[in-house]
Amino acid sequence: MKRIRRISLLIFGVVAIGMVALILFLNQRFIAAQQTNLAQQGELFQTEVGSKITATAVPQAALKKWQQQHNSHVAIFDAQNQLVFPVAGPRADLIAGVIDFQNKPTTHERQQMRIAGQTQTTFLFSQHLWTIVLYTPQQNLWQPFRQQGSYLLVAILGLSGLSVLIFRGYTRWERHSLQRVQQQLARVGATQPTLPVLLKPADHYFALERTVTQVDQQLQAQTALAENEQQNFTRFIDHLTIGVLLLNESGTVIAHNPAAATMLAQEISSQPHDYLNDIQHFALSRLIKHALNQQKSQHATVKLVQPQERYLDANVVWMKAPREQATYQVAVLLYDITPVKQIQQMQLDFVSNVSHELKTPVTSILGFTETLLDGAQDEPAVRQEFLEIIAAESKRLTALIQDIIALSRGQQQQLQLTRVTIGAVVQNLLVPLQQMVADKQLTVTVTIPPTAQLVTDQRKFEQVVKNLLINGLAYNRVGGHLSVTATKVAQQWQLVFNDNGLGIAADDQVRIFERFYRVDKARSHHQGGTGLGLAIVKELVMALGGQVHLKSQLGVGSTFTVILPEQIK
Repeated sequence: MKRIRRISLLIFGVVAIGMVALILFLNQRFIAAQQTNLAQQGELFQTEVGSKITATAVPQAALKKWQQQHNSHVAIFDAQNQLVFPVAGPRADLIAGVIDFQNKPTTHERQQMRIAGQTQTTFLFSQHLWTIVLYTPQQNLWQPFRQQGSYLLVAILGLSGLSVLIFRGYTRWERHSLQRVQQQLARVGATQPTLPVLLKPADHYFALERTVTQVDQQLQAQTALAENEQQNFTRFIDHLTIGVLLLNESGTVIAHNPAAATMLAQEISSQPHDYLNDIQHFALSRLIKHALNQQKSQHATVKLVQPQERYLDANVVWMKAPREQATYQVAVLLYDITPVKQIQQMQLDFVSNVSHELKTPVTSILGFTETLLDGAQDEPAVRQEFLEIIAAESKRLTALIQDIIALSRGQQQQLQLTRVTIGAVVQNLLVPLQQMVADKQLTVTVTIPPTAQLVTDQRKFEQVVKNLLINGLAYNRVGGHLSVTATKVAQQWQLVFNDNGLGIAADDQVRIFERFYRVDKARSHHQGGTGLGLAIVKELVMALGGQVHLKSQLGVGSTFTVILPEQIK
């Protein structure tokens, strides 16, 4: 803005100086024209009056008349430089020019000169002994019309000032446009889109304003895209089932997801903070420290004991990006492998238990068979006893193998859906169990509506019911009671098997559905159990899209509840 003001003042000065220079130039031309006119009058003076001037006489009347006619003045000096005409008195302002004229060797020639310091134009020549001077008061261009010249000067200055004002107004208008564009530019990149500045197409800053608006629109689009990508990234890691911690090169946690907080059993702050605030496990914190120090990815499996035992597969990934351009330098990825560890342990337990369960009947069969072969077969009573033991162990071995096969096929076989009447299935399965019911003098009641039906896999459903019936009879007390009821809740059927038998302790209820787990192994062996019945129930119920629950109290009885959908979808 200062530069514009300086330019406007410079323009005003140039215009003023130019006008003055023009006036002075024209004034010089005007004075030169006066001199030329005076020279012409000198020629005319010699023709009209000069012949009347003699060596002894000067015609006063003729000179006065000529002066009046031609608006010029005549002064005549004698040889002693005395003023002869006009007789009013000497013209001291002409003496210096006359003397200079007379001192020149060619005084007989006409000479036009401007007497220094005088304000008239003179024309000198000599005739006889006289020095004749024609002169007119020198006038400047503005003198004949001084008042009009003043008006002209004022007009010129006014026009100059008006032009300056117009220029300053124009620059002020453009400065205002520039300020608006600057304000618009200052708002570029703000959260809200910048409102466009309304400028006329003729405005010098119109193209700049259009460019600023386009830049702002592009920046808003890029910002929205970046925010959308950040939201997508945040939503992505928030829904990951693995724990994620993102750290910068100094070990500050920049971002995390809820799964990480769950796995570490810590409330992780959303504000940047040191990773040691979240990692309380020594092995895991050392893993991260090594990754930061060595700038190399690390991997290990760590075991957490608080608040419960848990195994985490930890990958600390060092991302090879230029540090000055990367927000995240280290990614801590936590996989909860506790279920995998449990499955591995269950597999080991299963193999161990199967080996143990198979070893017992096989050993018994082999031992009694060798005894018979060694000669015991010749004794009828011993032979009969041993053969009964071998048959019982063979049946137990067969039942074990069948249960293992049923357990392995529980979720592998395709479901064969058919409509099943629940009450009919229960009644049919109780028929082969009547001997067990009679031996223990049990009372069995079945309360199932005739309309209770399921669209399910009949074979799997019958196996679930059979195992729960056997469990309720085998672990019941003598003279006990077993009730089977079915109730429809919404689109599901609840089958409840309630007995007042031995019951299960609270510590055992957590593991009762594990394979080969028995509350009393010695009693189970005696009753012919394999330890797989309830495990088979759980696997098959899950395969049928249902759930199984247990409520039991030691010495009071147990209640098994199976919830199955009315129709498998």
